[in-house]
Amino acid sequence: MLMQTMVLLAMSAMGGCAQQSYVMLADDNGGRGGVALGEDGQRRLEVTGQGMVIAGTGQAYAVSEMRRKADFDRALAAQPALPERFTLHLASSSALDSAAEQLLDSVLLAARRRDYPVVTVIGHTDTLGHRAANEQVGLRRAQAVAELLRAKGLEAMELRVESHGERNLLVATPDATAEPRNRRVEILVR
Repeated sequence: MLMQTMVLLAMSAMGGCAQQSYVMLADDNGGRGGVALGEDGQRRLEVTGQGMVIAGTGQAYAVSEMRRKADFDRALAAQPALPERFTLHLASSSALDSAAEQLLDSVLLAARRRDYPVVTVIGHTDTLGHRAANEQVGLRRAQAVAELLRAKGLEAMELRVESHGERNLLVATPDATAEPRNRRVEILVR
């Protein structure tokens, strides 16, 4: 998975000079990326912790930890929590096993940690059967899991229920193939 790199922008009085806007490439859990400045992108930042004045022709420089905190900590603290994704693989029986129960409890906990949670429940199928029928099967799976979450006390600002049917396979298979790993319900908490 390609991790994103965060680019921070601040105005700062650097070295007693007049205020100048600069960008900084932040360390974002090992992400990779960069930023190009200028009309032709000749000025580049590719190393985390470095910054560059936006206007002018200056080169990249190391941004001190103290400067980073002064310029960016409040903005970083205001970021929303990242979405959390859960996948429930369905057993052949309709009963939930203890792992599924724990997963639903984790969904509830994730929703409670947010001020205005939006929960999306998406049902999936394998490619066995007709496409239209699989859309309905996926929707029924998602509705059943959404109902379980409601019964367990889910409080969400919005609860969305969708079906991807056989359109978004976890394991690529040809048509008319039974694949248990594709029979699942994904739950996204934002």
